[in-house]
Amino acid sequence: MSKENVVILDYQDAKKAARTLWECFHDDGVADYVVRHLENDPERKKQVELQYYESYVVSHIMKGLVVGVKGDNEENSDTFESVAVWVKPDSGSLDDYLTLIRSGFAKLAWITGAEGRRRVFGVLFKVLHDYYEETMAMDPENGENTWTLVYLGSTPAARGKGNVRKIFDFIINNYVDPKGSLIYLESSAIRNLPIYERFGFRAINDIYLGDVNTDDHARMDVMIRGPNGKPWKYLEQAREKYNYVIPEESVAK
Repeated sequence: MSKENVVILDYQDAKKAARTLWECFHDDGVADYVVRHLENDPERKKQVELQYYESYVVSHIMKGLVVGVKGDNEENSDTFESVAVWVKPDSGSLDDYLTLIRSGFAKLAWITGAEGRRRVFGVLFKVLHDYYEETMAMDPENGENTWTLVYLGSTPAARGKGNVRKIFDFIINNYVDPKGSLIYLESSAIRNLPIYERFGFRAINDIYLGDVNTDDHARMDVMIRGPNGKPWKYLEQAREKYNYVIPEESVAK
């Protein structure tokens, strides 16, 4: 099998997948928020970031699905080309005690310190969980039949190679559309909205981590892809509920 194809990643791939996500997102707004308290300690900051991504990867290998495009030069590289982290409709809780311990989040909690624990577990996890639950409760018929895209990133060297389309096609054709599932994601970069819109996503809300009255915050735009790529039936209702102003960067609206 060509290493340019999408493959399901396993535990042996976790560290390289984490390095891939770090290279993709280490200057991302959400990533910056999670480790802003370590700005004056770059070595520890990188250690925490790598542990953060590895914990996400391992927990989703355990209960979700992690896929990637390894690339033909994988043996000579510290990273894969692209990695995507997914929650399945039947994944269940990913923040139960055993999962947090086994995936490495407990180690993350130790090395990031009290302020880091507040940012990850007290803010990030809580905000994402609460908004997801509130949003999907609007769809009593199909809300539980939802895949969540947690992370999707390609290294700078791999961008423009079509890996994002490969990954979406793999997940949508093999898992999502055959069961009429929704896909939910939070985009941490407004510039990426048009990319997701090509695959049928539409933005419904913006959510924030931290204090919006200071520089210590991060924005994410929630997007949903309806069954078989059609607009989600509660799209306009959700936008109205959250008083969402569609960004100028959006193309599909």
